[in-house]
Amino acid sequence: MVYMPYVPMHPAALPAQRITEVVTLEPRPEPEECIVGFGKVPRKYQTKNPPRNPLYLGQMNWSWSPMHSRIDAYYLHRGRHGWVLWVWMPVTSDWYWEWEVAGFMSKAGVSERQAAQYLVMEFWKYEKEWNDLEHFHWINVASYLSVAEMLSISAQVWPEERGVQSRDEDEGGS
Repeated sequence: MVYMPYVPMHPAALPAQRITEVVTLEPRPEPEECIVGFGKVPRKYQTKNPPRNPLYLGQMNWSWSPMHSRIDAYYLHRGRHGWVLWVWMPVTSDWYWEWEVAGFMSKAGVSERQAAQYLVMEFWKYEKEWNDLEHFHWINVASYLSVAEMLSISAQVWPEERGVQSRDEDEGGS
């Protein structure tokens, strides 16, 4: 059964995000093939319909204004040829949710956790480069990927958003 994403309407409904543990991501796999981006994954790696029982990874929210936002719910599916990253997102005109294939990674030598972490990371890198996607504003739901894992992944994609100043900046040096 597919976990239905929801949009939290109160800050108390969000997972704790301010103080989180520091986690180390799984070792980066060296898959034979890794493809990310909407419309980039060849049809031979996709199923005809959305997966019946995918692994729910979590949900992110970008909110630039009350009428301009993006919500992505991420799912991982172990397909015949490899790992497939699916994104379930609302179509903003009528809040109907639709499925899109966002990435593929061959499964030889790649664990489920590695596929989850690195497909999300590569997809965000792609979106950052090609669509100027900025760091998400908050995590709506943490599931298979914890808040700490999502923040560790995002630190690899958007290192400038970490809010850490160098010692020279603190001391006013150059």
